[in-house]
Amino acid sequence: MKPSLLPLVLALSTTAAFADDIGVKVRLGLEDKEATDWSGTVSVTPGSVSLIGGWRFAQQDKVDGTSGWACRTRPNTVANRRRSNNPGKEATRPANAVTSLPLGDNGVLITFTGVTEDSHVTIKTKQGEFTFAFSEITPGKIVPELNGAVEVERTAAAQTFTTDAKTDEDYPSGAVAADGTVWTAWQSFTPGLDRAERARSYDKEPADLKFLATPPGGDQLWLRPLNGEAIAITQTGRDIYKSAVAVDGRGLVWVIWAENAGYKPFPDNPRSNFDIFARSYDPKTKKLSEPAQLSDSPENDVWPVAATDSDGHVWVAWQGARENVFHIFQRHQTKDGWSPAEPVSTQKRNCWAPAIATTAGKVAIAWDTYEKGDYDVWMREFAAGKASDARPVADTPDYEARPAMTYDKTGALWIAWEKSGPTWGKDWGALVKDKGIPLYRDRQIGLAVLKDGQWMEPEGSFKPVLPGAGGPRKRQRNARVPALEPGAESRKAGQEAEATKNFPHNNLARIVCDKGGRIWLFCRSRQNDFRTPLGSLWFDWACYTDGDHWTGPLLMPHSDNLMYNVPVVLPTGEGLTMVHSSDHRQDRHIVKRGNGPGGNLSLEAENDPYDNDLYVSHLQATGPAQAAKLIAAKVQPDPQAGPSPATVKEREDIANVHAYRTEFDGKKLQIERGEFHRHTEISGDGGNDGPLEDMWRYAIDVAGMDWLGCGDHDNGAGREYPWWLTQKTTDAFYLPGAFNALYTYERSVRYPEGHRNVIFTRRGIRTLPRLPISLRDNPAPAPDTLMLYKYLHFFHGICASHTSATDMGTDWRNNDPQVEPFVEIYQGARQNYERPGAPRSPTADDAIGGWEPLGFVNLALKKGYRLSFESSSDHGSTHISYALAYAENSSREAIFNAMQARHVYASTTNIVADFRCGPHMMGDEFTTSEAPKFKIHLEGTGAFSKVVFVKDDEEIFTATPNSQKCDVEWTDPKPAAGQTSYYYVRGEQANGELVWASPMWIKFEPKK
Repeated sequence: MKPSLLPLVLALSTTAAFADDIGVKVRLGLEDKEATDWSGTVSVTPGSVSLIGGWRFAQQDKVDGTSGWACRTRPNTVANRRRSNNPGKEATRPANAVTSLPLGDNGVLITFTGVTEDSHVTIKTKQGEFTFAFSEITPGKIVPELNGAVEVERTAAAQTFTTDAKTDEDYPSGAVAADGTVWTAWQSFTPGLDRAERARSYDKEPADLKFLATPPGGDQLWLRPLNGEAIAITQTGRDIYKSAVAVDGRGLVWVIWAENAGYKPFPDNPRSNFDIFARSYDPKTKKLSEPAQLSDSPENDVWPVAATDSDGHVWVAWQGARENVFHIFQRHQTKDGWSPAEPVSTQKRNCWAPAIATTAGKVAIAWDTYEKGDYDVWMREFAAGKASDARPVADTPDYEARPAMTYDKTGALWIAWEKSGPTWGKDWGALVKDKGIPLYRDRQIGLAVLKDGQWMEPEGSFKPVLPGAGGPRKRQRNARVPALEPGAESRKAGQEAEATKNFPHNNLARIVCDKGGRIWLFCRSRQNDFRTPLGSLWFDWACYTDGDHWTGPLLMPHSDNLMYNVPVVLPTGEGLTMVHSSDHRQDRHIVKRGNGPGGNLSLEAENDPYDNDLYVSHLQATGPAQAAKLIAAKVQPDPQAGPSPATVKEREDIANVHAYRTEFDGKKLQIERGEFHRHTEISGDGGNDGPLEDMWRYAIDVAGMDWLGCGDHDNGAGREYPWWLTQKTTDAFYLPGAFNALYTYERSVRYPEGHRNVIFTRRGIRTLPRLPISLRDNPAPAPDTLMLYKYLHFFHGICASHTSATDMGTDWRNNDPQVEPFVEIYQGARQNYERPGAPRSPTADDAIGGWEPLGFVNLALKKGYRLSFESSSDHGSTHISYALAYAENSSREAIFNAMQARHVYASTTNIVADFRCGPHMMGDEFTTSEAPKFKIHLEGTGAFSKVVFVKDDEEIFTATPNSQKCDVEWTDPKPAAGQTSYYYVRGEQANGELVWASPMWIKFEPKK
């Protein structure tokens, strides 16, 4: 347990939002044909303007206090513009392709204070003046102005809550006390290197690289009443992952959080162990209690949620690992303190994302589980000290996850979740069609109501009023774009692994019943037609029940942030109060560097203007509340639903790989499956890759991996906060012995130097800045890559080049076998870079990501480079690329050591490959006096049609075993005396799946 501390109080001069506040979004320039100045001013009578923010601000756009703004329209920045896989087609694009894009709108987000529905707003712009009354812009209505050049719509009314530019405030939680006080907790991260330092460019190599392991300032947890002062719940320097707040019957405010209590910065970081802690604050005495530890396990406990029952007792639920499986647990207050921890979930496989709600005499806890091979939502109710049987809420073959709950005024339980189609996270990539759905191809919200023991649903659908598919709405000014349902899609072979259709992306449901009885549904949605320097753009939106229909959507301004960013939503007064985080990705802009590429930030900026701040918003409906009409649910859950035949088969295949053992150097080795090139929302180009948490879900559950490394670019453009989040979650979802995540990132330098993915076993090492790129026609070793090798030696890391024969690749001008022991030979998002003519290899007419034939791996091997093979996914692709390491055990260190020893191979599926030459194995280098005699043992997921032996870039022997398990032997009939040759094997299944057994380097010196 952490030591106690006196409550530190921090005065913050911020103003909360109140019921007489109204927010408005004004979109400008919807009919522009060329860049246009839309600078303007705003006034309101009666009332005042309290906050103006930018809507898609960039370059020189700015706000002038609370009176006006300067902004202009400009060509749009589209997040999902596809690059052609045909170099000839790519060459036909305009030289400045941005100028060929449609003009994007600009605009402002305005909060008005002290207003009524009859207040009149006047907006004067460079292109004209218009006025409106708030009564004209009812919730969900779009009002055109200036002949359609402008759109006005109502939003939540936002005010700043925290504004410290030196820290990142995030993960708000909250509760409402009996007296109506809103209490909010959040965690604040302090960087170890300031933003200017991380944004710097480098013209020459730093004299010392140890500054990249400067300890970060870490997290601190705060509590604050909405209109009061902030109280420190913990000291600084902590490692915290999410919190919850509840107020008990005595008026004590409880803050519950997950903390890695033993955290220490590099190099002394021990194994992570997150536990659940609780601490109360007494508003009357202004005293904090000693922290109480609610979980006590050597495994990780995370994701606390809390609520107060009708007897005034606080209930806490969380996600905790036991014997390497995540379950849901609960504890609650009793007259003697806290009840013992009890399991809530009943499944044997992983359970995630607890949610909690209470009503008179009842407490409900929900979660999602991967029990039957696709995520399903389950729940239990507790009443009179007893738990009901666990029951499914949504258990179709679709992806159904992340529940949210609320009870309505009648005691009916409303449960929302996010959903996608079946086979979520299964086989999908550039050259694999229609076998799976990538992690963020689409999202939609699901909803069910448990009333009197029966599953119901609202008669009117909320989906037409949620943000839907489609780009800019300037051609649909008075109509909402309907939200599409998730479903299958066709993909054309040869394209990058990206979704071709513009599906809706509505996820992270939140649901609450206001005091008038309305049900409010919130979702987080991607804005498909805009991209920022930090990447894609996500906002929170709301809609509410209105009798037989729903009204909305209503934007929550200043909720622009990463996709996985969840507001706290609380019923207060006549409406709702929300606390949410913004990283300012759409209202701040950067100053581009003038000295070209070479900096650490993919922002390519002189500084980093982005940080996470909290906002508080108010939202309320207009008109009297009308009870929602319910009908029987169209899809009823099935308690007997089980895994599909495909799931059963895959689990058998994975178990077969896990069971395999081989002897080497007197030790038994086992296969550890994983990869380290998965992108997420954090990458600037990761808009289709899904949230950071989904990466861990995918690895642990969907692919059944033993290890994984996050491949986001510089862990988020080299910025401190996303780096901290990535490293934190690497620890939070660590399951020692079952899932051992590594600390990794992608370091991207264009051809001819090459993109590389970096791996460490220790937490706390930052990403490496860039040096200017070397000239294409100068094949001397690149200074930047030499600096990378130095960095890896210094911090004991390794790296691997990827997509080597593309614009992201290399001409192999650098090599250091100690820190670059392997190469990504195949990538699910693109192709096979083994050698021209090999299966799935690119050609000049079909090269995804560009055609740079000097980057084929065979040319590196011919240079004498010692590289083993691995395979990873990159953007979008899932479930078709694996790096398999022969390790002594399942620890991070053992997996890393296997990589360094080159005891690694690549595969597109769950294949066992054991390639030997006498006592040696793949990756080894040795001398022999006899002709090399090889044996490869293969266990596939289908029959092997071909087993191809390659010597010195020649396919020298091919076997055709036509069996799922096979042993193939071959002796080199013509080894050259005194010469070192390399040998590897490619296995090809009849169903198209591939495996690459890594090379051995053998010098033949016959006996004299």
